[in-house]
Amino acid sequence: MPIIKKGLNEPNIQFAIWEITESENELFDALDSSIKDDEPLAEIKVESRRLESLAARCALQELLKPYGDFEIYKDQFGKPHLRDESIGLSISHAKGFAAAAINLEGDIGIDIEHERDQVVKIAHKFIHSTEREWVAQDIHRLTQVWSAKEALYKLHGRTKLAFAEQLITKNLDREFGEGKIIEKKEGVSLYKLYQPNETPLVTVIAY
Repeated sequence: MPIIKKGLNEPNIQFAIWEITESENELFDALDSSIKDDEPLAEIKVESRRLESLAARCALQELLKPYGDFEIYKDQFGKPHLRDESIGLSISHAKGFAAAAINLEGDIGIDIEHERDQVVKIAHKFIHSTEREWVAQDIHRLTQVWSAKEALYKLHGRTKLAFAEQLITKNLDREFGEGKIIEKKEGVSLYKLYQPNETPLVTVIAY
């Protein structure tokens, strides 16, 4: 099982990052039926995406093993949940890698990203005015902000959010940053943004 990074930064928060070296069949055979049935593989046409999806579920399965067998389902917004609602989960994948995170006490979001030049071109779509000076067209910092907002978006998982206006990040130059979700009805919600050290990709966990 090629988990290259596994951590527990607080008693209720756990994550795993998986480097994909297996074949599709090997990953599929490693999964329990309750995990693999979450997303029909036949609907994923690109082989690399099927591998990433399977590896993310393998990582999730490794995290859940100490707590029993769980069935996964997706709600009307496409957010994955366990039938046991007491544990929050999130998965992510990028080329060659997959990741999962669980929160034993509530919602969670994880995102992994490779650094790519394209992030500069789309920065105007997700950078808030309070973040502009800090990112300063730096690809690594732009990727951090993008990943943090993806993690917040997954944690929220209920309605569409405008990345540049409703998701705001702060202190991403630290291991623990801060995230803010702004909604008309619910108001402002604050979250931690954890960036694990020594990971092969930009990784942000929101909770």
